[in-house]
Amino acid sequence: MSSALSFCIMDLMKRFLILVVCLILGACAHRNPLSNMSFQTVMAPPYVVAGWYKITDPGEPIKVYIEGDGHAFNGDGQPTDNPTPRGEFMRRLAAGDPSPNVAYLGRPCQFLQTEACTVADWTVGRFSDSVITAMDSAVATMMKKARTNQVILVGFSGGAQVAGLVAVRHPNRVKRVITVAGVLDHAAWTAYHGDPPLTRSLNLADSRTAFLALPQTHYAGGKDTVVPAALIQDFAGSDHVVIVPGAGHGTGFSKIYSKIYQGE
Repeated sequence: MSSALSFCIMDLMKRFLILVVCLILGACAHRNPLSNMSFQTVMAPPYVVAGWYKITDPGEPIKVYIEGDGHAFNGDGQPTDNPTPRGEFMRRLAAGDPSPNVAYLGRPCQFLQTEACTVADWTVGRFSDSVITAMDSAVATMMKKARTNQVILVGFSGGAQVAGLVAVRHPNRVKRVITVAGVLDHAAWTAYHGDPPLTRSLNLADSRTAFLALPQTHYAGGKDTVVPAALIQDFAGSDHVVIVPGAGHGTGFSKIYSKIYQGE
């Protein structure tokens, strides 16, 4: 196959992927909270990660928002065939961030799926080495776009685990880790709920000492029954945890968005 033909095929595939994302989100220009940001299909083999970004001050740190586990299970507790998040909490949080350089990353197999995607990628292997390596690559891509070597990672729910596992791989480039309703120790979390362990996943708890050496702030909902504040405090210590009274899992945080943006 000629290089010109290969380029045409890749360009058509990229355009098709963008169209698919727009259809999934539903009328991008009107309903997607990230419509004012640029869309990027991030090649992170064996996955393709959906990303949105704005860069207004190249060279300054970029704040990268990492989505939660999404629609991984249905109401009956069974794995879905598409983990794309239905809620907009993290997208709205990222869209409203006034920082000069901001990016939002979906997780592998959210918004975009490749042949590599299997149910394990959003269930028992949602934090597998291949998933974390892909997210590490996606974060690096966004840093490159901002022409910076400093990143602030913001993770929601299971995205907090991803942010932490990416952070401990490159502690010298992480300015701060911020989590909201974050799963920091998934073994403790699944045990709390009586759920099966995530047997094909890495766990931030195995790198706890290295992680706690990083600048960090964790926001926990006072009424969150999905990721109780006590689990977050047990892992990170109360000095790093801000409990938001009345907040649930991805709800009730709007009143402190400004603090989250500042990492206070």
